[in-house]
Amino acid sequence: MLNQNQRKAVFANDRFIFLLAGAGTGKTRVIVERVKRMLKEGLNPAKMLIISFTKKSVGDLKWRLNERKDLLITTFHGFCYKMLKEERELNIVEEEKLIEKGFNKDQLNLIEITKRANKKTKLTIKYQKFLQENKWLDFSDLEILLNKRLATDKRFKQTLKANYKYIFIDEFQDTSMVQFLMLKHFKSNTNQIFCVGDPNQSIYAFRGASEKVINDYIKYFKAKIYYLDLNYRSGENIVRAANNVIRYNKSGFKQKLFTRLKEKSIVVVKYFVNEERQTDFIYSEIYQLLTAGFKQEKIAILYRNHYFANKIKARIFQGYYQRINCLTIHQAKGLEFDIVFLINLQEGDLPHYQSELSEERRLFYVAITRAKKRLYLLAKTDMKKPSRFIRECFV
Repeated sequence: MLNQNQRKAVFANDRFIFLLAGAGTGKTRVIVERVKRMLKEGLNPAKMLIISFTKKSVGDLKWRLNERKDLLITTFHGFCYKMLKEERELNIVEEEKLIEKGFNKDQLNLIEITKRANKKTKLTIKYQKFLQENKWLDFSDLEILLNKRLATDKRFKQTLKANYKYIFIDEFQDTSMVQFLMLKHFKSNTNQIFCVGDPNQSIYAFRGASEKVINDYIKYFKAKIYYLDLNYRSGENIVRAANNVIRYNKSGFKQKLFTRLKEKSIVVVKYFVNEERQTDFIYSEIYQLLTAGFKQEKIAILYRNHYFANKIKARIFQGYYQRINCLTIHQAKGLEFDIVFLINLQEGDLPHYQSELSEERRLFYVAITRAKKRLYLLAKTDMKKPSRFIRECFV
């Protein structure tokens, strides 16, 4: 059964909507139920375009909508490829090939950020020249090419606007400026656009995403805002910690989650003199959790990057715990687990000394809101101070 705010979003008739959906509030269900409601009312499924940001989330939406072949459910890149492939040959270059040709990963990340922000630098100009000489495209080029086609080919633009009259975009906080410019081309007096996102979970600034895109969408489309704030995932103590830490960020969108779950949740904080002690604790705790009846698949160890987890992964796999989830926070986005160990919470690591503080706080927020029943916040104190985010959870 839908709650009151979910029902409002499902049955709203505003042409342009932004659904501000907090962590664990059932946003995917709202998208699915809204699509089903529109289909039930007789709207043409072939006129619907449903965009999400990962192949996994696209697969989830397809499954929830019964694998209907008459609905286009895809990523931005997938949509661009589909729209362009009939007009020209699309030779997409793999990252490995670019590295072979002398570009390193840091350069490629910087190029992606710059292109997604719709900007140019000496590096991107050199890179684009290299691609053109080899008749190659990257995924960012697909978005740029479709934008250019929409801006210069009036008939093509009118055809696409007529073909896709009901647009849904999930995880809108991850949208880049180039993707938003594409969306602007679909504005008309008859089209409907339904965007769902949470600025507190915007963790892809390195790919050109930002809260500004949400503000620009609301302003340009004069979108009506609806809210989801009832968390169905986490117990009260975890929700309270999440609310506490994220309020330190200055955002134009103030939203406080709440939960009605009666089951107790626990937040455990532990400090260790070195990595070996931290690893010993995690290994011992996992053994006790499994003995208590928790399943390996429901346990996750999260970290900022893989470098931080080499020792713990080696120890766990030696102990035949191969089904424990060892993931970066970015990999864990959109997932949920009964038990979450968030490790290596030191100043300089999380928050990372080279990254913007509010972005790092959102990353921490995403990590802790993956937990349903028990959350472990773990830090080493041999070289650095514990992360300020631990204190912020309780103040």
